[in-house]
Amino acid sequence: MDIKENTNRIDLLKWFINTVVIGLLTFFFTWVLNERKQGVEEIKVYNTYVELVTKVDGLAERRLLAEFFSNVTVSSKLKEGWENYYKILDKQYKIELAKQDSIINKIDASTIEGKAALENALSVKNKIQNTGLTSPIIQNNKDTNYELALKNELEGFMAVLDKNIEDAITAFSRSENAYNSFHQVYEIGKYLREKNKSNDIKDDNFWKSIYKDLLDKYSWKMPQSIKEELIKKIN
Repeated sequence: MDIKENTNRIDLLKWFINTVVIGLLTFFFTWVLNERKQGVEEIKVYNTYVELVTKVDGLAERRLLAEFFSNVTVSSKLKEGWENYYKILDKQYKIELAKQDSIINKIDASTIEGKAALENALSVKNKIQNTGLTSPIIQNNKDTNYELALKNELEGFMAVLDKNIEDAITAFSRSENAYNSFHQVYEIGKYLREKNKSNDIKDDNFWKSIYKDLLDKYSWKMPQSIKEELIKKIN
C-alpha cells in the first residue's frame, strides 16, 4: 500500500513538474524573449530618427518625438527613458521660447539691421511653436533648403541696399540653387546681371532705378522691412 501510494505521489510530482513547472518556465522564457525582441524592434525604429534626435537646432522636433514615444513605447524601461528625455527637452523648449521673447522685446526695429534681426527672431519662435502643428516633425532636405534660400535672399537684398551688386548676384544665385523657383530670386539675379554690365554702377540714379524696378517688378514675397528700406532709398 505504501509503495503504491509513494508511486502515485511520484507520478503526481512528475506530472506537476512536466506540466505546471515546465509550462511556467516556458512561459517566462517566452515572455523574456518577446520582451527583448520587442525592445530590439523598438530600437530599430528609433534608429530611423537618430539624425533628428542628434540635430542640434531641432529642439522642438526632438521634444515632439520624445513626447510621442513616451506615450506609445511598450517596453517599460524604454518608455521610462523617453519620459525622462521628454522632461529634459520640455524644460529646454520653454527656456528657448522665453529667450526668443526676450530677444524680440530688446530689438531696436528702427534700423534695417534691427528689422532683419526681428524678422529672424520671429521666424525662429514661429518655427519652434508650430513644429508638429503646421509641418511634419521630420524635416526633410526640402525644408532645410527653404531656410537656406530664405537666408541667402535676405543677404542679397542687404547687398543691394549696400550698393554691392556682385555680392547681391552671388547671394540670389545661392538662394535659387538652394531652392529652385524660390520667390523671385532667379528673376532678380538675372536682372542684376544685366545691370552689372553698365558703366554707371557708382551713380546714385543707377541704384535708384534698381530700387524702383525691384519694388515695381520683383517685390513678390519680398520682406516688408526690405520694401520700406527701398522706398527710403528712392526718396
